[in-house]
Amino acid sequence: GSDSDLTGATNAISIGNKDAYSDSDFGLTGGVTTKDDIINWMRGVDVKDEDDDTDTTVRYAMGDPLHSRPAAVVYGGTATSPQAVIYTATNDGYLHAIDASNGAELWSYVPKELLPGMARLYDDPDMTYKLYGIDGDVVPVTRDVDNDGVIEAGDGDFALILFGMRRGGSTYRMINVTDKNNPVLVWERVLDNGGQSWSTPVVTRMDINASGQNALKAVVVLGGGYDGVHDTPAFNAATDNVGAGVHVLDLLSGATLWEAGHTDSSTADLKLAKMTRAIPTRIKVIDINGDGFADRMYSADLGGQLWRFDITNGNAAATVVAGGVIAQLGAEGLNNPKAADTRRFYNSPDVAMFSDPKQNRRFMSVSIGSGYRAHPLNTSANDRFYSIRDPNVFNSLTQIEYNALTPIVENDLEDITGRVNVTVAADDDGWMFRVPDNQMILADSVTFNDEVFFVSFSPDSAGAAACNVGQGSNYLWRVSIINGDPIVDDLGSIPTDGEDDARNKQLAQGGIAPSPQFLFPSPDDANCTGADCAPPPLGCIGVECFDPGFTNNPVRTLWTQDGIE
Repeated sequence: GSDSDLTGATNAISIGNKDAYSDSDFGLTGGVTTKDDIINWMRGVDVKDEDDDTDTTVRYAMGDPLHSRPAAVVYGGTATSPQAVIYTATNDGYLHAIDASNGAELWSYVPKELLPGMARLYDDPDMTYKLYGIDGDVVPVTRDVDNDGVIEAGDGDFALILFGMRRGGSTYRMINVTDKNNPVLVWERVLDNGGQSWSTPVVTRMDINASGQNALKAVVVLGGGYDGVHDTPAFNAATDNVGAGVHVLDLLSGATLWEAGHTDSSTADLKLAKMTRAIPTRIKVIDINGDGFADRMYSADLGGQLWRFDITNGNAAATVVAGGVIAQLGAEGLNNPKAADTRRFYNSPDVAMFSDPKQNRRFMSVSIGSGYRAHPLNTSANDRFYSIRDPNVFNSLTQIEYNALTPIVENDLEDITGRVNVTVAADDDGWMFRVPDNQMILADSVTFNDEVFFVSFSPDSAGAAACNVGQGSNYLWRVSIINGDPIVDDLGSIPTDGEDDARNKQLAQGGIAPSPQFLFPSPDDANCTGADCAPPPLGCIGVECFDPGFTNNPVRTLWTQDGIE
C-alpha cells in the first residue's frame, strides 16, 4: 500500500487484513487452498500439521539464507550485554528481525512481489528450479552523532538496512530501523536496466556537485546486476542486455546521482564502449587519501574484465568519475573465444597496497579468481587466480588516459604455476596462477600481511555425470602477494613438482566454502598483562578455523565498516 510504516495496519499480512489482498496476490488459482490457509501458514500456524502431531498451533520453520549474509545492528547496552538485532533474509521471501539476546523474532517483512510464490511454497510440489525470495546480503548503515554507543533518533542518529533480491528479483530496498520495533520503508529501487540485484550495496561518501544529494553526501554504490544469459555456459557474443553498468544512488532518497554504462545507454553519465558485460559483484570502493570521501573504485564483470574508476569529488555528474578497463582476462575482447576462455568474475576485486623490494616501489594489487558461480559443476573454462599490479597508486587518471589504456592480458602476467622464487619484472603487470584439476574460485580472496588467501572449489564431476552430485572439495591457498610463492619456512625444501602442493591444503568442509575471514580474539583474562592481552589473529573459513601463524601479532585497529562518518 501507500503507508511506508511497515507496521501500519494496511500492510499487515493477517486474517484481519485479508480483504486488502486478492487470491492472486498469493498465487492462488482456485484450488482447495484458501487465502486464510496461506495467511495463517505464513504467520507460523501449522495449518497442514506438517509434523503429524495433531497439534496445529505452531510450526517452526525458516527458509534458507542461501546467499544472503545477515547483519547485526547494536542499539546500545554494554560490552557484555549489548542490545542488538540480527536482520536476516531468506528465500521463502522474509526479512526477519531477531532479538540477539534471546532469538525471539520482533517482526518479519515480505515484499509484495514475492507473495505470489507463497502458494507454491505451501503446496510444495516437485520443482524443476529453486524458488528464490530475498537472496541478497543485508547491509547495515549506522550513524551515532555523539559517539555514545547508543542509537537515539533524538540525537540525529539512525540505523538503516539495505538489501537486494539477487536471484529473487531486480529491486533494492532501504528500511529505516532506528526504532527496531517500527521499521519504515524509505525507498525501493528497481534497477534501470532490469538486471537481477546481485551486487551487494556499498555505502560511502561522494560529493557530486548540483546533484541534490543529502547533506551527509552519503551514497550507495551498486553494480548493474546479473544477466540471466550467463546461466547458459556458452559465451554470448552480443552485448549483455542487462547489468552492464555501475550506479551511485543517494543513500536517503534512492535517486540516481551518477551512472556508468555502455555507449548505447541513454541515461549514463559516463559512457564506455567496453562496458558490455553484467557487473553482479560488490564494487570495491576506496578512500585513499583519508578525507572521508571515496576517490577510487575497482570492479569486475562476467566477461573477465577488471575496471578502475577515479572520483573527483566536487565535480558535477558529467565529470565526477573517469574510468575504464585495466585488464581483459576472459572471453571479452577475443575474436573467437573458446569454452576454455570463458572465465567469468563473480567475485569482487581484492585490493591492497604493497611494496616490491626488488623494484623498490609500491603497487596496488588487484587480486581476483575466476569461476562459474551460476554453474559450479561446469568445468569447461580454464580458471585462474590473478594478481594485477596497478602502478598508479595515488595519482588519478583522466578519461583521455583511460581511453588510451591497453588492457592487461594473460601474456602480460608472470605465470607462477609450478614455480617458486619467480621474479615479477618491471615489464610484468602482475602474476597469475592456473588452478589445477578443474578447480574454480567462487569466493573473494583476502590479502592480509602481504599474503593472499583464497579458496578453490573442485566439483564432484564423476558424481555429477552419474546424476549423483556430491559436495565436492575445497582448498585453502596461501601465497605471497609479491610473486605468489608458497608461505613456507624454506622454499628450497619443496620437492620437485611439489610447488603447488606447498601453496594449499584441503579443507574438511564440502559444498562451496566462503571467503576467508580474520578474527581478532579478545584476551581470556580482563586483567591480562603483556602478550596475553594481544592474542594472535585467527583465520576462519566458515566455522573451519586455522592458525595463520603470523610471527608479528598485528595490533587490533578498529575502524568503521558499516557507518558513514
